[in-house]
Amino acid sequence: MSFLKQLLTPFVEFDEDKKKEQAGGSPPLVTPPKPAVNPTSSPVPPPVPQIDENAKHPLITGTENAANPPQPLPASQTPTYSPSGTLVGPLPEHEQYFEKLIEEANAKNPLFQGPDYKEFVDSKLDIDDIQDEALKYKTAYNILKSSGLTKEKLLATGQEYINLIGRDLNTFQSAHATQYQKEVKQKESLIQKKAEELQALSQRVNALKAEINQLSQDINLTKDKLNTTKNSFLLAGEKKQNEIQTELQKIANYF
Repeated sequence: MSFLKQLLTPFVEFDEDKKKEQAGGSPPLVTPPKPAVNPTSSPVPPPVPQIDENAKHPLITGTENAANPPQPLPASQTPTYSPSGTLVGPLPEHEQYFEKLIEEANAKNPLFQGPDYKEFVDSKLDIDDIQDEALKYKTAYNILKSSGLTKEKLLATGQEYINLIGRDLNTFQSAHATQYQKEVKQKESLIQKKAEELQALSQRVNALKAEINQLSQDINLTKDKLNTTKNSFLLAGEKKQNEIQTELQKIANYF
């Protein structure tokens, strides 16, 4: 507790900058104004105006194909949906992706050298036992203030992390749209083509059935006609034979 008291006693977080300005001290560095961010809602990148077919994204590369079909997600990665069919929350792997994106930018991008928004958030997590939120924020800021962190840098780097994520989201959307076009739209077009072929075949089958039915009717009529002709002819021949036989018997009897 003595260390925490030492951190809190000398001054109160952002108010010191205001006191210096009022006392005629050196004004803080001025950064270009940033667009207002609603803290209660997640920033959403603007829609991609055009699809960049050459866009590459690590989560899109190495996509599955017919020889390597998609596999079911493990239970820990299974998405959860609300009764209305809306995705309840992101998959853990995607949350981890953005954590890693920020960590890599913080380590490699010169823009984020020194204490900035990320170090502030990490410091805030280190003092999570402080229940009062305002005190927790001020304490985390004061811990890093001696290392060169200013309010302006804190806000500016936080906005740059937002921009970093926005650019990655846009790249992902372009790469995903290209993948969707390749793996879904093309197959949907193929299904449509097959459906049209099936419809044409169905129409052909129905036409053949109608032709078979007509031929069957013609055959039955022809068979009836031929059988009638044959039977009639045979009856006529037998009748004539019987007539002649009767006449022959009479002749034999009378002469």
